[in-house]
Amino acid sequence: MLDGAPVTTQDIDLLIRDTRPNRRKLVRFADEIGGSAPMPVSELSKVEWIEGRLAVPVEIHYDRISGGLTFSSVRSRAQIVAVGDEKLRVAALADVIRSKQAAGRPKDRAVLPILRDTLAVKKKLEEGM
Repeated sequence: MLDGAPVTTQDIDLLIRDTRPNRRKLVRFADEIGGSAPMPVSELSKVEWIEGRLAVPVEIHYDRISGGLTFSSVRSRAQIVAVGDEKLRVAALADVIRSKQAAGRPKDRAVLPILRDTLAVKKKLEEGM
C-alpha cells in the first residue's frame, strides 16, 4: 500500500485506460519484470494479470474498477508518490476502500478495518495541521 496503510492484499492493482499504446506499454512492463504477457483472469472478466519475478502478481483493470470507480474519477483524486526514481499516481485511500468493499473478496474484507482506521488517522492529522 503506497498511501500509508500497513497492509496489502498480495497483489498490485493497475487501473489504466484501455488504449493500444497502454496495452503496448503493459507488454513492455511485463517484459521488464520478467513476467508473462497480460492474461485474462477469466473468460467472463475484462481484468487481466501479469505474473512475473515480482513478489506479487499484477492485476490490470481497464477503464474502471469495483465500486463503480472510473479511471477518470480515480485519477482526479490520486496523489503522486515517489518510489525510487519513479513517480507513481496512487489512488486515494477512500477510493481503495470503496473498491475493496464492492469487490467483497475475503482478502479485501480482511484489510478493510485497517484501511478505514488508517483513513481516519490521516483525516485527523490533516485537521490538526
